[in-house]
Amino acid sequence: MSTMHDLWRRVTGRRRHDDARGRDADAGRVEVAAVEVDPLVTLDVQLRLALAAAEVRRIEADPALYARAHHWRAAVLAYDSLLREACRLAGVDDEDVVEPPAPLDAAAPRAQEARLHEELELSSRGWSW
Repeated sequence: MSTMHDLWRRVTGRRRHDDARGRDADAGRVEVAAVEVDPLVTLDVQLRLALAAAEVRRIEADPALYARAHHWRAAVLAYDSLLREACRLAGVDDEDVVEPPAPLDAAAPRAQEARLHEELELSSRGWSW
């Protein structure tokens, strides 16, 4: 629990009550740039990511779906868009976020690598969906 409190103090710039004695508790610590984001917005994006991922899995599992490739491409592009929005909210650097692929390139290896990279960046920042 104290680790979480220390992280919260670093992000918000608040000090512990016992640090008022004159010693500098933050000596040697790295400043963390906090991204002010409404937690409800973050939760909304996480829920929409979960729904989009579930839709992609549903489409992939249903071989009898009419116009399956079209539905899959639309669901994957929506998922990619939500991933980019989540990366923006999580503070992922702009050079780490790849521009969305063209609709016909959703299954291209470059698009799959970018999707995996964005998912890993979000996971490393504590996101789950």
